[in-house]
Amino acid sequence: MKIAFVGCGWVADYYMTTLPDHSGLSLAGVYDRDPAQLARFIGYYGVPAYESLDALLADPAVGMVVNLTNPRSHFEVSRAALLAGKPVYSEKPLAMSMPEAEALRALAAERGLGLAAAPCNHLSGPIEAMARELRAGRAGRVLMAQAEMDDGLVPYLATGGWISHSGAVWPAKDEFEIGCTFEHAGYQIAPLVRLFGPVRRVTAISALLVPEKGRDIGVGAQNPDCAIGVLEFDHGLLARITLGIVAPVNRLLRVVGTEGVLTVSDVWDNRASLRWSRTGQGFLQRATRKLELKLARWLPGVLLGRGLSVTARRRRRRQPTMDFSRGVAELAARIESGGETAALAALAVHVTEVTVALQAPGGGTRQMLTGL
Repeated sequence: MKIAFVGCGWVADYYMTTLPDHSGLSLAGVYDRDPAQLARFIGYYGVPAYESLDALLADPAVGMVVNLTNPRSHFEVSRAALLAGKPVYSEKPLAMSMPEAEALRALAAERGLGLAAAPCNHLSGPIEAMARELRAGRAGRVLMAQAEMDDGLVPYLATGGWISHSGAVWPAKDEFEIGCTFEHAGYQIAPLVRLFGPVRRVTAISALLVPEKGRDIGVGAQNPDCAIGVLEFDHGLLARITLGIVAPVNRLLRVVGTEGVLTVSDVWDNRASLRWSRTGQGFLQRATRKLELKLARWLPGVLLGRGLSVTARRRRRRQPTMDFSRGVAELAARIESGGETAALAALAVHVTEVTVALQAPGGGTRQMLTGL
């Protein structure tokens, strides 16, 4: 299938460098409303450019629009593409509010078009392996999960020097204003939903801990840079999730059961390890835990345990640790085979609802109204 990118900023490099791993996809062209961004991208990659969004949407060769714009433009661009008869794969979030997300799903259903959104790390080898081991009963009866999405004290890092392969600067202003929850929560929500089904209720609190960040680059009103939540699933299963750009880097996903603990070391890495360790506090567990705390305080629970098999694609030089194009390929495959795509749209809307609940001002508990 021929696809087209709308948006040539930071994240577009991640899609461009993972696209060659999917033989069923080819790039028809790209467009960005910023002429400088567009010139930089096509100059580096040597790909065709469209002179306008309308020209891109009018191209009959384009079988899918990949929306890589600023999150605040996601709804507008995705809606325009759907109205033009194009299936859409959107970078996260699908939209910045539930009414917008629901409107996109309704429009896609009305037009009979595919709609999906990042992230797609729930399709990765480590998460697939964890799902397999849970089905096999490796952990016994699952009791709870712990999901971390902390990215370090980003406001105090030299982010102005973060440059993509094609020369795009990391969009600090957008990241700080939009907030880490909308930017990153999906990376843990999507795997949790894949493993345990829809979230039924969310209890959360969020806060703006570093309000001074980005003043030198004109950052305006900001959303929270820290959020902590409890997600409730069917059968009483709970998942505690932390999100932020304050605490040390930790992107671990741990599932605790009566017969063992399964841990993915980093949900951002398609080649991350999956380990199993025994549940309990016997002498051996206490002794190894003490050793672990001494040797690896920064990565608890990963150092020890039995490694389990994970299927991972060989990573090419200068590729990101995640296969960003995997979700695009999944939607394209379903469309071309005449398969069902509504579930992909439902997942995107559900992830959006949970994200909105996690970032809700004032915290509190919310019942989720969407499902899968």
